[in-house]
Amino acid sequence: MLLGASLAAHAEDGFDDDGFDTDEVIIAIDHEPEARGLLYGSIDLEAHYNFDNDKDLSLLKTWVDVIGEYKLDNGHKITSNLKGAHDFIYELDGSNYTAKPNGYENEINLNELTLEGSLNPKLDFKVGRQIVVWGKSDSIRITDILNPLDNRIPGLVDIKNLRLGRTMSKLDYYVDEYNLSMIALHENRFTENPAQYSDFKLTADKPTNKPDNQLDNLGVALSLTGAFKGYDMGLYFADTYIDKAYLKGDTLFYDNKSKMLGGAYNQVIDSFLLKAEAAYFDQIKYNTDINNTVNSARTDVLLGVEYNGITDGSISYEIALRKIHDYLDTMNSALNGYKREEEYQQVVRFSQAYLNQTLDLSVVLSAMGNSAQDGGSARVTLDYAIDDQLSVSGGIIDYIGGDNPMIDSYQENDRMFVKLSHTF
Repeated sequence: MLLGASLAAHAEDGFDDDGFDTDEVIIAIDHEPEARGLLYGSIDLEAHYNFDNDKDLSLLKTWVDVIGEYKLDNGHKITSNLKGAHDFIYELDGSNYTAKPNGYENEINLNELTLEGSLNPKLDFKVGRQIVVWGKSDSIRITDILNPLDNRIPGLVDIKNLRLGRTMSKLDYYVDEYNLSMIALHENRFTENPAQYSDFKLTADKPTNKPDNQLDNLGVALSLTGAFKGYDMGLYFADTYIDKAYLKGDTLFYDNKSKMLGGAYNQVIDSFLLKAEAAYFDQIKYNTDINNTVNSARTDVLLGVEYNGITDGSISYEIALRKIHDYLDTMNSALNGYKREEEYQQVVRFSQAYLNQTLDLSVVLSAMGNSAQDGGSARVTLDYAIDDQLSVSGGIIDYIGGDNPMIDSYQENDRMFVKLSHTF
């Protein structure tokens, strides 16, 4: 309308003596102010049915996962991720659970709460509870040691959905293709493993002794990464408590501190993605009996390949070897999870999208041992997007027995699972 009015005004005025009329016409357009804050997430309802033991309906849980973002006047940003859940299975009449595992019925987890911004064009900062991913593998953790996992139902979901936030202060310095990260690890948080009375643990939970979040227990980490045409790399160093407890008497101690030096590399060649990782830990405590431990170094290596030449699909294979140096036969016991001198892990993954990418199939086979003799798991999942906000997924997970007694004890927990998810 403004443009039309201005043209009409010019038509009435015509031309001046020097040619076109020199009066300026200013057109003002109002813009909606950019939203400072965003709030989004999902509400999920998830159910599991065990068909190899007497648990039958073993999980009936509702999840709320909320992410909030707020931009400050100076350009810095606050981000938070709050997760809450309630499992109705313990309230149902006829439930086969005689007791509630600690922390399973109700959960509240502030998984992330950070303040981030830029100090100058080359220097960024991020402080608070956060997730920092190291390495290149999607399935096996080699250098990715900074965040613990929620591993209470083994093999059910991928690592990217299992990481638990940890309080850190991080500085990132950028030079050309390189990124140098300097991290202070303030919080000592460890992986959540199956608890007593759950499907995966019948024995009593032991008392724990975990390092306080004091200055004396501060961890440090450094990484140097580079992204180049066709390949990228990373070098990593960490001096912190690793995610392995050891036993002293009847108590599990988590003050298992080690220095880790590692590296990762991947490269694209045609339709293939090649991956490699390695990590060296200078000392890890292993039990030789219920009261005594020894410190042994360990080297972990991984090789992997992913083929993306399939239309709307991919297939990958990864194999890792963990070797304990100065190995003692007494380490192969329940106190250490039946650790061998050389421990292999293999993962095969296949994914394919159908129906204009509204239906996704995922198949994951994970096995321990160089010939899969120690057991593992196989998972098949289908995800269907009903519309932009509503989706449903389901599948089957089969726990495979083997020579490792700890993994073998999981084999009667085979289950079907289904999840309904609404995003907002």
